[in-house]
Amino acid sequence: MANPVEEWTDERLNDLAATLQPVPTQVAMLSARTVHLEHLAAQIEPVPGQIAVLAAGIDQLAHENRALRAEIAAMQRQLVQISWALVAALLGAGTAVISALI
Repeated sequence: MANPVEEWTDERLNDLAATLQPVPTQVAMLSARTVHLEHLAAQIEPVPGQIAVLAAGIDQLAHENRALRAEIAAMQRQLVQISWALVAALLGAGTAVISALI
């Protein structure tokens, strides 16, 4: 009966060591990338709060914009009313002048 377990030889151990040689370097690179990503995550952490503040500011500006538009529309209506009153006064004065001349 053949022994199913392979023998460990120096050559096989050397091959295994050569295969595992880049692992510490790769682990160091992954560790550095992890630290970098953690740093980026810490920098990005306040962004959602800042976005919420900006969104609230935009909502406030939109509300003020609507209020200003309503005020402008009311002022335009008043100006139209004043212009019609002036036209009516001008027509009345013109009619008075014409009737005085006749």
